[in-house]
Amino acid sequence: MTTEQDAPRIIIVDDSEDDFLLIKRQIILAWPGAMVSHAHSEDSLRQALEDIEPDLVICDYSMPHLTHDKTIDMVEEMRPDTPTILLSGLASDALGVQAMHEGVRDYVEKSRPERLIPVVRREIHTHRLRREKHLLEQAHRRAVYFDAATGFLNRQGLVKTLSGLRTTSGENSDLCLLSVNVSRNQARRPEVDPRIRRNMLEKIVERVRDTFKQDILCRWSDNVLVVVTNKLNWSDETERVANTLCGLEAELSRVFMVENIAVRPTMRMGLARPGVHGQHAAELVTHAQSVAHVIESLGLELLNTLDPEIHELAKRRKTIELGLAKGIESNELVLDFQPVEDLKTGRICGVEALVRWTHPELGRIMPSEFIGVAEDSGLIDALGDWVIESASKKVLELHKQGHMLWCAVNCSAGQLLNPDFPGKARSAVRNAGLDPKWMEFEVTESAAIDDMARTVEALKKLKAEGSQIAMDDFGTGYASLNYLRQLPVDILKIDKSFVMDLLEDQNSHMIVQAVIDLAHALGLIVHAEGIETAEQRESLIQMGCDRLQGYWFSRPMDLETLLDWLDTPTVSTSNPNS
Repeated sequence: MTTEQDAPRIIIVDDSEDDFLLIKRQIILAWPGAMVSHAHSEDSLRQALEDIEPDLVICDYSMPHLTHDKTIDMVEEMRPDTPTILLSGLASDALGVQAMHEGVRDYVEKSRPERLIPVVRREIHTHRLRREKHLLEQAHRRAVYFDAATGFLNRQGLVKTLSGLRTTSGENSDLCLLSVNVSRNQARRPEVDPRIRRNMLEKIVERVRDTFKQDILCRWSDNVLVVVTNKLNWSDETERVANTLCGLEAELSRVFMVENIAVRPTMRMGLARPGVHGQHAAELVTHAQSVAHVIESLGLELLNTLDPEIHELAKRRKTIELGLAKGIESNELVLDFQPVEDLKTGRICGVEALVRWTHPELGRIMPSEFIGVAEDSGLIDALGDWVIESASKKVLELHKQGHMLWCAVNCSAGQLLNPDFPGKARSAVRNAGLDPKWMEFEVTESAAIDDMARTVEALKKLKAEGSQIAMDDFGTGYASLNYLRQLPVDILKIDKSFVMDLLEDQNSHMIVQAVIDLAHALGLIVHAEGIETAEQRESLIQMGCDRLQGYWFSRPMDLETLLDWLDTPTVSTSNPNS
């Protein structure tokens, strides 16, 4: 039995009501549930084509108010690929063949009504097969070129689309590519439910969709969205372009209300122009992201992307990114070590390992410039592994020379979120022949907050091996006391920004004293960074600080220089683990 789903939708174009009813009767006998519409004029045909998506159009050859060739044109315009059958009492083979050249699929003479249903059945079946194939191709295209979660283009889709746009638009195009890097943790306030924080990406996606309704949208990676727009007229005055940019940034950055809590989206935005900052999608997105990182690091806004110097800095950042993997593999990186003084004994108790890089083109590059690049490019694991392995080997050399010092290394957010990190760190230390108790792992609040549960788990595994855990830059995070309660830390490192104003600012002095008292109440060691004067050191001793590190005591130095320095008669070391 024919189902409603299988029943065809057919439009009959005929100026005769009687002929329409005869044809309809034949169709209903074959398909009882068929939807058969009548069109007898141009207006009624247009309305019918708007109302339904027909499987077939049957058209009379000769009508006073609507010709068959006009019918064919309208069907092709409004419902392309819909087959049309010509039906006429005046038709001949010659006229039929001519009509088929004009786009008709077949023709049936009214004097041979028995041919109608077989032709209709064949054309409907063929049309549905073609439509099903088209739908499958569309589904395949969406799977290949679109992101299922957002409906935006995916990376491959943007590459294909942008390639086509570049071909048709030329060098003087107003096209502009904006990258929107969405923070993994949008709402850091502790009262905001973690589920809401994780779902903020969905809200950002909706905001981007609403702001750029007519533009090309892409989800380049998990937390990077891309917009290709022509909203910026680069032939305008700079001030007008800047105002447009500011407007777009302000629209995207509007506060969300989440369960009566105001949450401002955290995003990094960058800009690149096709033909100016790159030719291909990957080049443009990379440049835009480099611009975004430069803007963020300098504390600037999106409108600063109009400054050519920003784009030069972005190119430098890209050069660093391209060279970093090779730098790690080719041993271009080195470790310097900064001694730490035990204020109870006045002796050196340990060192902090600080990575340095001499780039073959750019020269000496400091960690503040390339650590962020490593995080964003996915090289942080390789860099972190190299630091731990190298530091372990260097500390073993110190021990062989009689200097039993521990060594602190920094852990980034990327490392802590890698479930393999604790095991790799343990293996690197032990493979170097070093007991893990001589290694201290430092973590910042901002790194820990990305995923507190996984951070705690990773640090507990490191601590179980005998290593100590330090919270670095304490006081500069989002909810220090809350995270201090959760993290398995042994040492609290007071950020140098508090130490810097220790003697001049009473509030800084009181904060440092409060932190020291709190840490001691929790059984923690207090470590102050950035000590540059004897007066700062003396003040910290009076407040009960346990250890210090800074230029007053010693600058960072390579291992050979450190060994010479340690061997001078005025320097002595302590062994806290003996």
